[in-house]
Amino acid sequence: MDPFARKMVYGSFVYGGMLLVMFAVLTVVYLHTRPRCSDRVVAESTDQSGQWTATVMERRCGDETPFFAHVNLRVAGKDLHAAFFSGSATEGEIFVVEQDAASARISLHWISPMALNITCPRCIPSLLRKHDGRWGNVIINYDLPLR
Repeated sequence: MDPFARKMVYGSFVYGGMLLVMFAVLTVVYLHTRPRCSDRVVAESTDQSGQWTATVMERRCGDETPFFAHVNLRVAGKDLHAAFFSGSATEGEIFVVEQDAASARISLHWISPMALNITCPRCIPSLLRKHDGRWGNVIINYDLPLR
């Protein structure tokens, strides 16, 4: 193969490789800036000592999917951490129900600096996905409708 043809083949592979790298970078940027799921903060409550913050959020991952209302706990003053690609804040998630937050009417009440009460008078028990009784040192109590 003559030297000019070799340079043309080599150049074509380099050009193709650069296009693939550019496509991958732009895909990562697009998926990060426009996540499939995103959380909307509905309400927040910080305990009396200012140590913990509980947040009620609502998530929907597309037009054809159901809403999920969830409660996350975190250290007060620390920002919510959303996943890089999905946009969902699952760190510290203690309560999840497959309903929108308005219809479930979730409310938060700190009984003490280490005890949180979550009230959900209109939660449908069969749509309840998660309800942890403890997160770290925080005890979580629930007021949910009976079946």
